[in-house]
Amino acid sequence: MLELRIQDSDVQRKSNVLAIVLWGLMAAGVILAAFNIVRGDTQYNLENTLFILFVLVLMVLNRFGAIRTASLLTVALTTTGALLMSNENIATTYIAMPLPILIASYLLTSWSAFVVAALMIAGATVVDVASPSLLILVVVAILSYLFADSLDHAYRENRHRALHDELTGLPNRTLFNDSLQQALDPPDRNLLAVLFVDLDEFKVVNDSLGHDAGDELIVLVARRIQACLRRGDIAARLSGDEFTVLLHDVTELDEAVKIAERIATALEDSLELRGRQVFIGASVGIALSEDGDGTADTLLRNADVAMYRAKTKGNATYEVFSSDMHDEAMQRLELVNGLKQAIYQGELVVHYQPKIELSTGRIIGMEALVRWEHPERGLISPEKFIPFAEEIGLIVPLGRWVLGEACRQAYEWRKQYPTATPLVTSVNLSIKQFKQSDLLQEISGLLQETKLDPHGLQLEITESSVSGDVKYAVDLLQKLRGLGIELAIDDFGTGYSSLMSLQQFPVNELKIDKVFIDGIGNNAQDMAITKLVIDLAHAVGVRATAEGVETADQLAQLQSMGCDQAQGYYFSRPLSGDAATDLLGNIPRGLTDHHHPSKHSRNPSLPLEGQG
Repeated sequence: MLELRIQDSDVQRKSNVLAIVLWGLMAAGVILAAFNIVRGDTQYNLENTLFILFVLVLMVLNRFGAIRTASLLTVALTTTGALLMSNENIATTYIAMPLPILIASYLLTSWSAFVVAALMIAGATVVDVASPSLLILVVVAILSYLFADSLDHAYRENRHRALHDELTGLPNRTLFNDSLQQALDPPDRNLLAVLFVDLDEFKVVNDSLGHDAGDELIVLVARRIQACLRRGDIAARLSGDEFTVLLHDVTELDEAVKIAERIATALEDSLELRGRQVFIGASVGIALSEDGDGTADTLLRNADVAMYRAKTKGNATYEVFSSDMHDEAMQRLELVNGLKQAIYQGELVVHYQPKIELSTGRIIGMEALVRWEHPERGLISPEKFIPFAEEIGLIVPLGRWVLGEACRQAYEWRKQYPTATPLVTSVNLSIKQFKQSDLLQEISGLLQETKLDPHGLQLEITESSVSGDVKYAVDLLQKLRGLGIELAIDDFGTGYSSLMSLQQFPVNELKIDKVFIDGIGNNAQDMAITKLVIDLAHAVGVRATAEGVETADQLAQLQSMGCDQAQGYYFSRPLSGDAATDLLGNIPRGLTDHHHPSKHSRNPSLPLEGQG
């Protein structure tokens, strides 16, 4: 079949049908010529040759996009042929004459069937084959018209559904990409801009009010976005809560920025949804056509990358694409792809940071922290790859692996150093792990597999994990405590736990987030919050642990506040398994005894990572 070099799918459809018709005519002409040659009849050789050459010309026209011209000439050819054959016999006449009517109704317009039928009847009268029977061509024209019109209507309806979002009626990704590419193609075009809009709190609405309410919200958002655009601009819904906007004839960057700000502001205003006031925001990425390579995919990707950067800065903001963003996105892609392999190729390692009992200065625990030993980039901290693991669905297998490694190491330590206060190893649980239906069975199985006493394991759950569904959290925490496992609420003070729910949580420890510890000594508010959390922990009968202690002044203040435990660079960086084992064997587990370092120094009585 001939390749079509045009964009319109309706024209492509007609071109394909025309190609079939032309191949049919070609086959008929060749067969007829061969039949005449076999019979030795050379009377029509010239006519057959001209017919075949004419069909070849029509095929060439069709190939290079002159489809309407080729269709008109095809109708003229078949009409002329039918009239020339009208003197042969009555059967030939009534077989050949309906053909151009059918072709015209489908390839031109449905009503052109009547025009061709009228011309056929008039032509037949001229060549003296007029007969009342020719009125059957009118019937053929009517049937052709009805069939072609209904077929065309169905096609356009299906095409509209295929190219538009069913919920909002906006163009979908396919139509938007096609429109964008056509806008990019002219070499003398003006500057274009693409906005990539992603709603910030859509999942909260979907999860709390239901998917039907989420659909209503999407429709309201689509209307607000359209209201912010100029005449000729195109808004589309790509998927879920993602929208794009094509801005034609942008004179400068500021023009695109103003429209992005207008959209962000419009979506910040409250929305009336099922009798509730709903507040959402939108992150917007902006990309200009001058930053791309002339393809729709590249420009859309650039806008998406800019939107992702805007999202990391906070809700309801925008960001303009720059080339360094693409480099970061490529690095991110490499990390994501590498992470998938790292979990199964032994590139992940667990490091351990000591937890100190402040009243005695003894090491009473170790927190397990995963690291990635990248073959090219060296040691990568979890802050750089854990978010990717959550995005691509690897956080659960990664967390399971860390938990298993930590349990095995904890068993070795408790066996090697059996003391009056056995060591407790802490492991962080992600939100997705915490919501696993088989979490209890998984942890119980790991404890049996590694032979670790449940009392030697502590699970750290972030405050945001337990503050969402309090009933579910309390039930699961009680079952975990039933196994004998210790529990801690991590990053306390950064979430939204109520005092009532905190009292229900069967935990052993509250961990004060590093952001508050950093302010000790220079921020009265942070000191007050830290003291409040310590007093709150004691009021509900649990320990208070400070994270991220880095100076002697912070340690002294925490001790004066009555904090129970602490960890941080002041005592030790996270250590490899071997280094942590050496630490436990070489130091009598006392880290604060008789040591008075300078205000900002780390404690030299502990070896840093890589020291014996």
